[in-house]
Amino acid sequence: MSVVCGIYGFQVTRQIDLPGLCIKPRTNDYAQAKGWARDLDVYHLTAVLTADSVTNTYLFNLEAVLSFVERLDVIITSPSDQSDDDPFVQLPDTIHAHRRNNGGGAVIGEDTFFRASRALFIAKAIERLEDQAFCESTRFKTLFFKCVEPFRQRKPFVEVSYFLLFSGLESFARAVLGDSATRNAAVPICKLLQQYGFDVEVDRLGDLHRSISTYTRLRNALFHNSEFVVKVLVGGQQIELRLFDYLFNFSQLVSLVVLKAVDFDDGHINWNSWIDRQPFK
Repeated sequence: MSVVCGIYGFQVTRQIDLPGLCIKPRTNDYAQAKGWARDLDVYHLTAVLTADSVTNTYLFNLEAVLSFVERLDVIITSPSDQSDDDPFVQLPDTIHAHRRNNGGGAVIGEDTFFRASRALFIAKAIERLEDQAFCESTRFKTLFFKCVEPFRQRKPFVEVSYFLLFSGLESFARAVLGDSATRNAAVPICKLLQQYGFDVEVDRLGDLHRSISTYTRLRNALFHNSEFVVKVLVGGQQIELRLFDYLFNFSQLVSLVVLKAVDFDDGHINWNSWIDRQPFK
């Protein structure tokens, strides 16, 4: 007998087949699927997962992957025996819980327009999360879940979100590069980003968004002084770095690093979106 899980809040209009299981959309209508998935007040049933069997660990990882795709909290219910030929009838249409927090818009394009993108990312991300040796050697799980948890907080605290993003990226960079000794975290982070093809430097006086020291200084100000603003000397002049001027850029950059880490590129990702705010091309 097959088992069924309800998926709430994930936009999907095409069936997704993964090893041993299938995700079936509730509707193929783009507008309806988008309306259900992006509702911040209610979790709408948007798909069902059917499988012969599925583990709690797999569902935990898949729920986080789907949340990452949407940059919104997604719920997957516990498995139950399929009791009807139409699995949707045994699940409630909505779940009323806490308000969802928008993390900045979907990271992967909608499958109505980019037919295979979401299915491809989900498969690659799950493969990485299930690869224990890869996760242990790179701290990928640390990076991934610290990227997801900021917008899954019941009430998002900016300082908590920034700490999670920065520490996740730093841990991943140091593990991948085998560099646990360099005191300035901007150095290994910058080196990893450059290896991934990002146009960054440790210090770039003419473009502080591409200067990794900017994000390190903001982290230090938060960690040591609980301040959202830090005054620094740049080119002999004192300027203020304000966290809220850089938060989206850094959050988007960390999300792009996750895509690089799982070797995902569907040809539509704008790798400069952390600067120009245009996610797809």
